Amino acid sequence: MKTYNKTHSNKKAAETHLEKIKKRGGKATMNPVKGGFHIEYSFPEKKENKKKKYDVISPDGFSIRIGVPPFSSTKERDKYFKMWKERYARQGYYSSVKYGRIPLADLADYCEWIEV
Repeated sequence: MKTYNKTHSNKKAAETHLEKIKKRGGKATMNPVKGGFHIEYSFPEKKENKKKKYDVISPDGFSIRIGVPPFSSTKERDKYFKMWKERYARQGYYSSVKYGRIPLADLADYCEWIEV
């Protein structure tokens, strides 16, 4: 966190500056010094705005994504899941090592829907 310093010769100007700092979420201290008022202030680090990513874990414990980055929306995730599920439509079920044959109508219940 970077700290800033400012000295104002006028008390009213120093108080106005202090008020603006606090409005923006900063922390500040004001001390009288020879020739005016000294303000030492800082602002919290900006939080990195990470967008949420989504994935689906199959009943066997691995991601259903094949060469595809994590999904940026639940709509995109659901669309890919539907496409992935259609790969098993011909046989009529998903074959899991852990659970055996899972009817396609129940497949979503056996998957883990996660936020990455």
